[in-house]
Amino acid sequence: MLHCDTSRAFAEAATGTPVAPSITSCLFPYQARVNLNVLGQVALIMFMFLVGIEVNYSRLKGRAKAIGSVTVAVVALPIALGFLIGPVLYNAKFVGFFGTDTQPSRVAFALMVGAMLSVTAFPVMAHILQEKALSTSRMGSVGIASAATVSVLMFLAITLAASVASHDSGGDIATRFIAAAAYVAVMALVVRPLLRPLGRAAEEKATVTPPMFGVIFVLVFASAFVADRIGINVIPGAFLAGAVLPARELINREMRLKLRDITLVVLLPIFLAYSGLNTDFSKLGISFAAGIALFLAAGIAGKWVGGLVGGRVGGLTWQESNVVGVLMNCRGLLVLVAALIALQSGVISPQMQAGAVLMALITTMMTGPLFDRAVSKLPADDHAAAEGAVPAPAPPSGAPTPAR
Repeated sequence: MLHCDTSRAFAEAATGTPVAPSITSCLFPYQARVNLNVLGQVALIMFMFLVGIEVNYSRLKGRAKAIGSVTVAVVALPIALGFLIGPVLYNAKFVGFFGTDTQPSRVAFALMVGAMLSVTAFPVMAHILQEKALSTSRMGSVGIASAATVSVLMFLAITLAASVASHDSGGDIATRFIAAAAYVAVMALVVRPLLRPLGRAAEEKATVTPPMFGVIFVLVFASAFVADRIGINVIPGAFLAGAVLPARELINREMRLKLRDITLVVLLPIFLAYSGLNTDFSKLGISFAAGIALFLAAGIAGKWVGGLVGGRVGGLTWQESNVVGVLMNCRGLLVLVAALIALQSGVISPQMQAGAVLMALITTMMTGPLFDRAVSKLPADDHAAAEGAVPAPAPPSGAPTPAR
């Protein structure tokens, strides 16, 4: 007990806020949580790098209109809904530090809510489409490319919301976004060409050698570090590091063999544990039910309708657009990341963060059954869809769709 009291006193001194006695604070003292946070950040970096190397540029040619319309719709509509429901949720239940000098503005809160509503689980979408041999179809390639773009835009929205909440000047915010644009341009126009010799060497050897692995590893963490210093979070940095690599099929296969198990089996559960330690469902009483229900409804409507309308405007059929909308609605892991950033920025309350965790659970569980139902309504030709790809073995009857 003395150890628990000492750990709690240390946490209160470090954070400047009171810490209520609990089994959790005793078993996971402040010092341990700091270490878990560091390991969690490493997990996210490696996870998003693996997501980045899955982007297949050859499938995107001639589909810019559809990709652009879906991307705009599934980002603009959720953010608009964030501003619509933001005033309703702007109270002591859902706003961080409400009633204090550090209370975020209405604009910052609404923008952060919109950013959380705009999240799409790109890895889950890619996995489902690959499993069903639909990733090379028009619908699949548009959905995957749009989800990848949304992942970057979501973090830009979160960065903007955090900047507004911290009362940064307009000049500071503009500088940050100019730096972000320059960073993306350098990664695409400078770093990517510089990596081509590495890609040729990998293809000649038909593998990623230890020195090549070292170069890629340094690139990933350097990119994540630069993105974090700019203020757009380590996650887009890790994602872009994967997206600019050459010899994509070979490097994708080799890096996944080297990193997948350690990332998904060891590191990622550490982040989930850290996120769980910051989530307290016991604080969600009946008085929070209406607000959380509104948040969930806006999240589902914004992404599903956005994908449906955006896909149709971009030239997809209604059936294809419905599949895209269903997949866009899946939140997976990324909404946990967004909510944790929002909580640590002081924009949302712990109860609002718990609501985001509920959204992750509910929308991810919805995706499998809704996807199967939507795909069953596609024309027969679209079921083949993969332009020569061999469908993956069907999962056992009743098995849930894997989610990351």
